[in-house]
Amino acid sequence: MMTIVIGITLCLPSAGLLLIENAGQISQNIEHEAEISIFLDKTVSKDQIDFIELSLKKNSLVKKIHFEPKLIAWEKLQTKLDVAVSSSVSANPLPDAFFISLNTLDEIKIQKLIDNLDGVDGIESVTVDGNWIKKLRIGLSLGKLSVFFIAALLIIVLLVVIGNTIRLQTLTYKDEIEVSKLIGATNAFIQRPFIYTGILYGLGGGIITISILKLSVFSLNVALIKLVSIFGTDIIFNDLPKRYYIYIIVLAMLIGLISSYISARNSIQRLKIYK
Repeated sequence: MMTIVIGITLCLPSAGLLLIENAGQISQNIEHEAEISIFLDKTVSKDQIDFIELSLKKNSLVKKIHFEPKLIAWEKLQTKLDVAVSSSVSANPLPDAFFISLNTLDEIKIQKLIDNLDGVDGIESVTVDGNWIKKLRIGLSLGKLSVFFIAALLIIVLLVVIGNTIRLQTLTYKDEIEVSKLIGATNAFIQRPFIYTGILYGLGGGIITISILKLSVFSLNVALIKLVSIFGTDIIFNDLPKRYYIYIIVLAMLIGLISSYISARNSIQRLKIYK
């Protein structure tokens, strides 16, 4: 029962981390939709436009390039407004523009690209939509912080529960402990089996946590396969990296070790031996 309690308790923050990791992987597909808008001078020549387009194609950070001539942009504007504004405006106020999609979220690389574009002749201004990057990172950071906060609270609960269980075990073996002390056994020697018990509790709980997570990922992917056949969309719920499972096992064993050590030491020291 103790291993089941540890396994289910650790499964809650682990499941939250699993969801956040998958949300981060999904966001990698969203990031390419963001665009940098490059507005050209109204007097820019065709050769300079070709030169800018060629430079953008050679840049490794650029994934997609879309050039919007000012005449087409002017026509689209009038269509959207559903009015003829050409009669009230003597000249087309819109510039030629490039809209590029990037394949990175690195702010340093993005800023370096913007600085390089600002120095190119024929470019009047460069606008980057960086709010989505900040919102994405803040959302994932807050999610991870919440998971760590919940994990810290649950770890404290596990320390108390395991410690109380070990304390009850020391009381159960009170007579054996008294006899061991009478024949010269040290407190460290007596508390060692209880520490091993706490470590085994943690190991069993960690294995249960991993089993629940593996089963959840498998079940979700089986359900998603049906959605793929219906909607024709490739959706896969990715498992946690193997190192995360190692962390779960180590953390569970450390919780068992710490709680059992403290509880067994205090309980054994309080036992009065009368010779």
